[in-house]
Amino acid sequence: MASPAPRAATDFWGNLERRINIEWLAATAAMLMLTMGLSYFSAPMGLTRLDYAFYDQTLASAAPQRQRDDIVVIAIDDNSIEQIGYWPWRRALHARLLERLGQARVVGFDLVLSDLNPAYPQDDALLARAIAQHGKVVLPLVVDNERRQALPPQPPLATAAAALGFINIYPDGDGVIRSLVLRQHLTSGRDVDHFIVAMLATAGEATPAPPEKPLLIPYAHPSSPFVSYPYKQVLDGAVPASAFKDKYVLVGSWASGLGDAFPTPLSRQGEAMAGVEILANGLHSALLGQWIVTPSRWQAAALACLPVLLACIALRRLSPRRSFLATLGVLLLIAAASWLLMRYAQAWMPITASIIGVALAYPLWSWRSQEAALQHIDRELDSLNRERLALGDDISAVAHAVNDDSLPARITQLQNTIALLRHAHGRREDTLRFLSHDMRAPQSSILALTQLQSRDHALSQDELLERINQHAHRTLDLVDSFVQLTRAEAAKINRRRLDLVDLITQSCDDLWAQAAQSDITVVFDEHPDQAWTEGDPAMLRRAWCNLLDNAIKYSAPHTTVTCRVQRDGPFWLAAIADQGRGIASRNQHELFHPFSRIRDEGQGHPSGAGLGLAFVKTVINRHGGSIELESEENRGTTFFIRLPAVPAPD
Repeated sequence: MASPAPRAATDFWGNLERRINIEWLAATAAMLMLTMGLSYFSAPMGLTRLDYAFYDQTLASAAPQRQRDDIVVIAIDDNSIEQIGYWPWRRALHARLLERLGQARVVGFDLVLSDLNPAYPQDDALLARAIAQHGKVVLPLVVDNERRQALPPQPPLATAAAALGFINIYPDGDGVIRSLVLRQHLTSGRDVDHFIVAMLATAGEATPAPPEKPLLIPYAHPSSPFVSYPYKQVLDGAVPASAFKDKYVLVGSWASGLGDAFPTPLSRQGEAMAGVEILANGLHSALLGQWIVTPSRWQAAALACLPVLLACIALRRLSPRRSFLATLGVLLLIAAASWLLMRYAQAWMPITASIIGVALAYPLWSWRSQEAALQHIDRELDSLNRERLALGDDISAVAHAVNDDSLPARITQLQNTIALLRHAHGRREDTLRFLSHDMRAPQSSILALTQLQSRDHALSQDELLERINQHAHRTLDLVDSFVQLTRAEAAKINRRRLDLVDLITQSCDDLWAQAAQSDITVVFDEHPDQAWTEGDPAMLRRAWCNLLDNAIKYSAPHTTVTCRVQRDGPFWLAAIADQGRGIASRNQHELFHPFSRIRDEGQGHPSGAGLGLAFVKTVINRHGGSIELESEENRGTTFFIRLPAVPAPD
């Protein structure tokens, strides 16, 4: 049959294990719901800006290299404006430019041509004729976002163009261009395609119907820019016509003063990207059929929970230090996975909600797990203290921080209780040794004497009774010492004012006969008239009698035992000195431990269980005092007792 103690231990850890599991499930569910909510409602909660920042950093570091070299930009740059003249230029110059681009697969003019130039009205006809002769020129539309109407180029130009497409680009909430919309629905009921879709259709590329939702642009890495030529050099023929053979040519402004530049995820230190270069990146993505894909809101919310779940599993199984490192590892894993998806799969999943969820999981779990464990410890401490209080034990050692709910205070209480448990365990072992050896030895001797009487070597009746009497008295002395020590440790102290001088005088009188029998003189002549302290008179008197009894026992005949009392600051210092055999320094450190005795193989060494000095130390400590000793072998021993001094009674 199992004992109650193992069952209690099983209940303790079983209950705690269940509580921890419940707390983990609750914390994990809370973090998953929080993460899902943060992800799904990221836009109204303002988290989208953080996602934008992470997106820009990830794309900038994982931007792919340019994979096609058939896109050419003819840039209206600062040098061209300086050489040709102030902007806007005559449209006849664009007609001349088209003559140089006859071998191009398609030419797209990223120039708004909706206004009439009254100074050169014939230029529109020249440009329209050049556009018609080329046959593969795409001109831009501008969509009025308020009225959802498209503003076309001048009618002759629009008629001559192979196709028209809108060039509007729409920044995100922070003003950064990250995506393109390839189709818009106008109020007239007509759908209009983006400029780059029109270029692809003109070039004969198969283009499926583009979606109306924004498509994220996988901007090419700055280390692999698109081929570009200055407008002036192409116009002058400095660039051979073969350079544009079968190429997708974009003509647009690059000059700093024209205002056609926008911030992008690849922008650094306020630099902006020309609109024609953004179109080139969009055209490059459309030719490859590669845009940065993103999950739907529900998919993103579900995927955002995966790192949080992984972190929660690690927190449940790992130690606090490893849990912290695991949390950092999951955060790094989120960043690494985001980069890898962007670099090799051109996919993006918003990560702000995951980062917040993982970052909050560690403190939340630390709080709940520690709270569960500490509350369980508190209940066990309360139960233990109630049991000890019912037994009359003093629980002040662990109750001093009862109003302090901090973790260090609870740990201190636990350490104190564990120390008391260890002390109790040690006392239990000492008691078992005491009962099995010291207490059994006299009883075994009595049994041996009674058995001896039935044999041939029987003792006389007087001698037998004398020996039985000695062993019985020894047993009674052991029991009395053990009971006194137990009471000193657990019994309530009846405190009242008492005169230490009077107490020592009475103790000396009690042991005068014992000292006289051994030809030992007890002297008490160095003391004040009164020395008031507070405590239990019976306990203190017995403690002093124990010291005086030891001094007499361990002193040789015709020696002196001296007692004295003097003031020592806020204490009374009482000393008792003998001229006995002394105590070796190697034995002094364990002299006050219960059941510790100095084993002396010499003659005349008094017997005992080693409880007297343990009793003295316990009594003095519980009265707020201390006990020390000074001793050398063959030079006697002096015990010093300090007890708090109190004012004399009125």
